[in-house]
Amino acid sequence: MSKRIEEEVRKQTYIENVINMIMDGNSSDIEQLGEDGEEDEEEWTPQTMHDDGSSDSSDEEDYQDESVAQTSTEVEIPTTTQDTIRKESVKANAQRKEYRWRKIKYQAPSIDFIASVEEGTEDRCDWTPYMYFKQFVTDEMLYSVQKEGKSVNTTAKEIEQVLGMYIHMGLVQMSSVRAYWEMETRLPAVCHVMSRDRFLKLLTVIHFQDNLSVSDDAKKDKLWKLRPWLQKLGEQFLCIPPEESHAVDEIMVPFKGKSHLRVYMPAKPHKWGFKMWGRAGQSGFLYDFDICQGAENPDREKSEVGVTGEVVLKMTSTLPAGKNHKVFADNYFTSVPLVQHLKERGIHYVGTIRMNRMKHCTMMDEKELKKNGRGSMNFRVNQENNIVVRWYDNKAVNLISSFVGTEPVGNVKRWDRKSKTHIMVPRPAIVETYNKFMGGVDLLDMLSALYKFSFRSRRWYMYIWWNTVTVAVINAWNLYRRDQKKLNPKKKPVPLRRCGRPLSSPEETPTPPRKRPSCSVPLDVRRDGIDHFPTWETRQRCKHCTGNHFSHVYCEKCEVLYRDVPQTEPL
Repeated sequence: MSKRIEEEVRKQTYIENVINMIMDGNSSDIEQLGEDGEEDEEEWTPQTMHDDGSSDSSDEEDYQDESVAQTSTEVEIPTTTQDTIRKESVKANAQRKEYRWRKIKYQAPSIDFIASVEEGTEDRCDWTPYMYFKQFVTDEMLYSVQKEGKSVNTTAKEIEQVLGMYIHMGLVQMSSVRAYWEMETRLPAVCHVMSRDRFLKLLTVIHFQDNLSVSDDAKKDKLWKLRPWLQKLGEQFLCIPPEESHAVDEIMVPFKGKSHLRVYMPAKPHKWGFKMWGRAGQSGFLYDFDICQGAENPDREKSEVGVTGEVVLKMTSTLPAGKNHKVFADNYFTSVPLVQHLKERGIHYVGTIRMNRMKHCTMMDEKELKKNGRGSMNFRVNQENNIVVRWYDNKAVNLISSFVGTEPVGNVKRWDRKSKTHIMVPRPAIVETYNKFMGGVDLLDMLSALYKFSFRSRRWYMYIWWNTVTVAVINAWNLYRRDQKKLNPKKKPVPLRRCGRPLSSPEETPTPPRKRPSCSVPLDVRRDGIDHFPTWETRQRCKHCTGNHFSHVYCEKCEVLYRDVPQTEPL
């Protein structure tokens, strides 16, 4: 009987400690408590129910009711491993923690960025555009398999030619693919590389996964046909050291065909297509991406950061912790638990936020801000030193940050309709920082749309593949610009259009310069002295002069120009 009482006392003490630590919001103490409990005493498990319906402990329900009254949620006794205890404790803290917002002075933390050591910049000083492109698209990624029992006798070099032809088609856009081989509109950079039938054949049979060797579990992935390519390309992108500031946003791949992954987004320029999640730097370099496949596990428990917040956590999971990286996102992703979760990893955050995600945060109403005029603002700070700012311009906008506040307040030029002139409107520092670093993904979309040729295919995943090829070209160009800025900052980098031939192998011999056509009239005809009539033509180079001499005298029979008329022989 005494042993049972001691066990009940131990359980009660354990529950009280867990409740107190949850109320304090300190997850490390919970982990330490779990470790001490495993070392000193045996792990406690709930008692089973007796046949008469009573349990071994009647006091457990009293303590459970007390914990519910204190935390408004149910406290579960951890009975699993330490990893599960750590995850559940952090998750419970984020769910139960209530943020108190007050109007106090915001103290900006120290956010000095710790840059990663980048190696290999000097080795890339002599790289060609082809070599920069091969940094991301390697020979192992170019794969072809059999189709319909017929072998496709191709090589990685031939697939590179297909990619080079596709890039040239983006530079010189035509109405159809066949137009590049037609006599009236043929493009030598395309039609001289490969025949039309061979090019179309390769586009039909190219694959990225062996359909015969894929398991049933792998086919549960909706992108299993393209998964090897996406995985290897993502690994190559992550090999580049990240920048300080990153933007997380949506990327639309235009597509109007039939596919279970196609989505409709009326607010986008391309309303139909595939939705991708991307994390890009300020330069437009795409570091990480993923294809949206809808609800992967709808039955799982709802996360405290929301479904869109999980996207930001996934995109930033490949960032090194403790380096003071800055992440920017719009109100579709932002929530207060997301900001705090990234802050615990040493990643700072700035983003717009919806007020229905700001519980217990009372801000000045938009009508009151409008009365105060454009540039008026209001802010609140919580106990975790995160700040929310509401700024009124044409309308009120709400932003949250973990490292920048309202100071210093700058000015921005705006057009005033009443006075019909430009006025200076006060703008807080958080708005200026957000506008400066949020456009990484938008810049990538703009560069991708410049020289993208639209193929038509029945295989929907080919549209995603062509988009990733374009992104690889843009990343190669951004890496080249980064190297040029470090190695030769005074030299102006080559524009993206000039880098339109990244697949020209450096081992190939350059094309010889074009020679001027020589006169086809034989020497005896030139000197026969018959019907050599000079005429006056437009100014052109002289036939006999070796320097840059020009003439207007043209011989109708010899079809050449002479600087002066020779005295010893006719024209």
